[in-house]
Amino acid sequence: MDPRRMKDTAEWFRSTVFRDEAIRPKPVQRPERLPSLLRAARSLESRTMQYWQSRSAVFLQQAKLLVNYEDDYDFSGRVQYYYPTYQSLSDQELRGYFAWRTKLRRGEVRETSLSFAFLYIYELINQIGAADPMDGYCRLRDFRDAYGQIDDAILSYLSQWMVDYVVYYGLDAELLSGSSQVLFDRSIAVLEQVGTEQPDRIITAVKQLAPKWLGRSKFYAAHGEDMDAVIVRVLRRMTDHCAARCKKSLVEQYFGSPGRYQARPFEAAVFCDPLKRRNYEYAVDERCICHCENGVWSVDKYAVTPGAGAKLDALIKTIDAEMRQALDDRHPVKSELDTKWILRIIREEIQGLLAEKQAAEEKKIVIDYAQLTRIRRDASITQEKLIVDEETDGPEEPAPPEYEQAQISPPEEAASQPDAPLAPAEIRLLQCLLYGGDTGWVRESGQILSVLTDSINEKLYDTFGDTVLDEGSQVVEDYIDDLKEMVRP
Repeated sequence: MDPRRMKDTAEWFRSTVFRDEAIRPKPVQRPERLPSLLRAARSLESRTMQYWQSRSAVFLQQAKLLVNYEDDYDFSGRVQYYYPTYQSLSDQELRGYFAWRTKLRRGEVRETSLSFAFLYIYELINQIGAADPMDGYCRLRDFRDAYGQIDDAILSYLSQWMVDYVVYYGLDAELLSGSSQVLFDRSIAVLEQVGTEQPDRIITAVKQLAPKWLGRSKFYAAHGEDMDAVIVRVLRRMTDHCAARCKKSLVEQYFGSPGRYQARPFEAAVFCDPLKRRNYEYAVDERCICHCENGVWSVDKYAVTPGAGAKLDALIKTIDAEMRQALDDRHPVKSELDTKWILRIIREEIQGLLAEKQAAEEKKIVIDYAQLTRIRRDASITQEKLIVDEETDGPEEPAPPEYEQAQISPPEEAASQPDAPLAPAEIRLLQCLLYGGDTGWVRESGQILSVLTDSINEKLYDTFGDTVLDEGSQVVEDYIDDLKEMVRP
């Protein structure tokens, strides 16, 4: 480009685009004057003698000063601080917090910044705004139940801090009956006495310690009673085996032994140790005891970790898999364990339970109510024939009831009936049920009555559009006559 033309363009640009313009003065905003009580609290932050004190100590002094302060400040901003104290907040945020707290104490629970919610919790765990420790616990509980529905981010912290609160302030241990540690300890105690505990308590303990597999197994949902019985039997035998042959008990192998762990009350909270605990002991239960020695905290307990019940859960899944295999379930799963002695115990207990159920089924006395009407009718006919007429030389010989005259075909002859799409044994069973025959041959021949019943219902469903035998292997009354025509002796 021509140098002169470039110079002319630059001159035009400077004169047209860049123009001198006066700088407008910034409007002066006067800071809002804080209420006197808040100014007094702010002064605690800047005093020279406070520099050596910790942030939590200053927070406790300010909190005691502002314990009954109320405000109606209109604040709509959002606040986000980690481990918030009053010092963390600007003047507007500070007034906004106390305005929210004022409404909260009057029963108006509103969503707010998470920092405000935690600041309120910090006050209560340091006994600010509580008449006594029990009153503070109730306020924490009420806040958890109400605000936890609005923002569940407080729940994981507050649940643990409420346990620490009971321990630190020495409240009744029964308040901790629903805590994860206490539930864990009670379940461990049940497994330690599995030989004498009631089966329902054992199953409850198992579900508490290893809820993963049982909570999602469809097979368990359908066969819960049988599987519960096997679980109890297996645990009892495994406990006896470990006691006789192993150095550690079953509970120790699956959950370890109790140990002493370092602890810190109200971890991740602004806690000021208002009672200045130095030597103190608190028993949550017989297995969990908290100690404070020279201000250092520790706890004797079973460690409740996310994987604490993994071994027990693997055992439960293996029992589930073996039961599916024994019952020919259409949805098999893979066993978690391959330890031979454990698998042997599981399989033996499953077979034992199935044998007991089969024996109970065979001993069951079945009353065929469908035959009662026929029996009454035959009895009435017999009674009429037994009446002696005055002009008759002698009584007539009564005919035996029809069902007594019927001869039940053996299996090889029963197969010759073309109208019945059934196997010989199924025809014979129907004849026995229809004509009052003995069904004891079913067991003697090594067959199962319920299996024959299901097979008959399945084969005759297309003909009748319904099951002809009920769950007790009794003939449905509506189909008696049709079945007699189909399987005549």
